[in-house]
Amino acid sequence: MENSEDWCFICKDGGRLMLCDYEGCSKVYHPKCVGKSKSILKSQKSWTCRKHLCSECFNGSVAISFSCLCCTYVLCHPCYTSTTSAASEFSLIRGKDKEGLCKECLELVRLAESNSEYRPDGKRLDFEDRDTFECRFKECWEIIKENEGLTLDDVYSPNSNNDDGDDDDDHIEVHKSILGKRKAEAEEFIISDSDDDDHLQFQKSILLKKQKVEAKFIGWGSEPLIRFLQTVKKDTSKQLSHRDLGSAIYEYVIDRHFLEYPNKKTKVRCDYRLSKIFGKEEVDVVDVFSFLDQHLENVEETCYASIVTSNMKLVYLRRSLVEKLMLEQPESWERKVVGSFVRVENVEGNNSSDHKLIQVKGITKEDKNDEILLELLGREDPISISLLSDCDFTEEECEDLQRSPEICLLRRHTIAEIEQKARELHEDITKDWIERELVRLDDCITHEKKQNGWISGDLSEYWRKIEMLQQSSEHERRLKQVPQVIPERNKTCLFF
Repeated sequence: MENSEDWCFICKDGGRLMLCDYEGCSKVYHPKCVGKSKSILKSQKSWTCRKHLCSECFNGSVAISFSCLCCTYVLCHPCYTSTTSAASEFSLIRGKDKEGLCKECLELVRLAESNSEYRPDGKRLDFEDRDTFECRFKECWEIIKENEGLTLDDVYSPNSNNDDGDDDDDHIEVHKSILGKRKAEAEEFIISDSDDDDHLQFQKSILLKKQKVEAKFIGWGSEPLIRFLQTVKKDTSKQLSHRDLGSAIYEYVIDRHFLEYPNKKTKVRCDYRLSKIFGKEEVDVVDVFSFLDQHLENVEETCYASIVTSNMKLVYLRRSLVEKLMLEQPESWERKVVGSFVRVENVEGNNSSDHKLIQVKGITKEDKNDEILLELLGREDPISISLLSDCDFTEEECEDLQRSPEICLLRRHTIAEIEQKARELHEDITKDWIERELVRLDDCITHEKKQNGWISGDLSEYWRKIEMLQQSSEHERRLKQVPQVIPERNKTCLFF
């Protein structure tokens, strides 16, 4: 499409982009920024971006009344005119009937225009380094300003041209008052280059105090948390478990593309609803539940398994073992594979590694050729067993798993869950390891003979290990070992 944009509307960067299929839409996106795999670039499937679905009620059949110029946040007419909705979080732009800036984009535009070095919460900004989101955002804002013929004055001036009656006049007045308040707050918290360190630290301390959660409780949860859950259509009559709370937040941030991956971390970018819960503009995904605990009347005391290499080895299945289970244990292989972890190619590109560990959540069959496929946690499309890795996972891939939103929000595993799956797989994994280890030792002997001949001192050690692993008593000893699961060490991490 000739009129399509050149930069991803989420991260504001270029690269291999996919175009929204909605008629007349010029927005393009990286697959990973909208929760899709790279394979969608070659797919013929139709895909529509979130600019055409109300961010408040998720209704795509009602006409959009407000659209943010800089992000995917939009409101339909009923939600925009409702006094209980998020309409007050938007500011109209002069000369635009249905376009403006949401609260988050308005603040970033203001900071970009003043070239500020800090956010109001004290976080450092760099509008000169293109590796930062704020720099790319500023570049895109300059393009939007030029294309739309806007000036800085338009940002602080809501649209006053309307013919819809007194209700719209009142709504515009609401926007004016909100915008004036934000502008005053902006002027109060802009930190200039001349500020000394003491003043900067004082300013940061004031802002951090303002971020602390001070909310009244409605039954089992705080008002911001309960209001959030009601917005996403969750039943709040009874306290939700940590897993249900994590699932609600996961669905919300995935649906709105609020996940970011800076410097090997996974961050949740907070809109006005999430910022009321976390008191921050962004939060590390591994810290989500430590913040949520402040909003719960009674906190669950649950022991979770640590995501470390020794624990993952207890429940990891390589491709060859999955295929062997299918062939030799047709009655039980599905039960064993579901809940285990496998290693697949990292098609999303969110982590530094080429492969990633991921949990199997189900098994299905492809209609065309009856091929068995694995459903993976956090993956939209099932994959063929032939695509599983047959190699050991790395320490780096295990660390990536620790930071994955699927583990931190959707499926944090208790010690009991990992122990149960480990006991279920222990015999199969142990026998498979013995077979592979015997082959490895035999290869080592062959290699050593070629390199150093029969005089090599390592040969006797290899033969000793082979002889030991071939003994039935050694087999029985290893099979009788009870898998030991290491618990999460950090007490604050127990509530993920």
